[in-house]
Formats: sequence, C-alpha cells, structure tokens
Amino acid sequence: MTTTITGATGIDNIKAATGAVLQVVTSTTAVRVASSTTSYTDSGLSASITPSSTSSKILVLVNQNGLHKNAGHAQNAISIALMRDATQVSLLAAYAAFTNTATPLSIGTVSTSYLDSPSTTSATVYKTTFANTITSSVYAAVQQDTQMSTITLMEIAG
Repeated sequence: MTTTITGATGIDNIKAATGAVLQVVTSTTAVRVASSTTSYTDSGLSASITPSSTSSKILVLVNQNGLHKNAGHAQNAISIALMRDATQVSLLAAYAAFTNTATPLSIGTVSTSYLDSPSTTSATVYKTTFANTITSSVYAAVQQDTQMSTITLMEIAG
C-alpha cells in the first residue's frame, strides 16, 4: 500500500510506502522545572508536528531526564505523562523515585516510545507533564542539574 503526499509538504504526487518515515522533528531542554503540586505541570519538553495525511501515525520517542524528589516526605514520587495537545495519551511513570523514605532522590531517565494516530493534518503538539504522585508537601523536578531531556516525533506513512 502507498500513500500520496500532497499539499503543505510542497511535494505533490510522490508515493510513500506504508511505514515510511515522512518527517522527523526533535526538541530538547535542559531547563529545570520544579513543582509542589499533585496537579500536572508542563515539564518544558515539547515538540510540534504537522502530519501530511490523516492516515499518518506519529511515533513519539521521549527521554525525560533528571527526575528528582525532594526530602521531607516519605510518601512522595513523580508521575510523568505524555500529552497530545490537551489529551493525555500515555503515562510514562506513576511512581518514579518512590523509596518510602524522606530522603531526596534523583534518578536518570524515564523513557517511552508511543505510536499515536492523531487523524489530523493540523499542527499537533506533544509534550510531557509531571506531578507529585502522592503529596504536595514537597517538590518534584525534571531536568534536575540541567540534565537534557529529548522528544522526537516521526511521521509514519499510513
């Protein structure tokens, strides 16, 4: 099966085999973001892609680095979610850095690969958000000590 690519890509009447990579977008950040809430907060990691066809899939690759839970409360951990625009599409971690102690803890990477079917040709933003999983009495952070986080979006012909 092939897909005809037309319109916004500037390429007309070229056929791409199903499964072919049509475009790749990547974004990084090393800016530390901290939060003292159990509500999800933007991590600062996001990328936008405009699919060329409604049948395209978007392969999302995320490496969220520098997760840190602060000292002060034994029942604290970090949750990280992948969002498509305002919709949560995947939960990367629900209890990252949980130790059941009040000791602060930094961990390296939470990663995921997620194949999405957004069914649109409009610009679509993928991002990660994070929250304290259990309590808001202390803070959680991402990109702690300026560790680099990365998101890569790949449009796959449908």
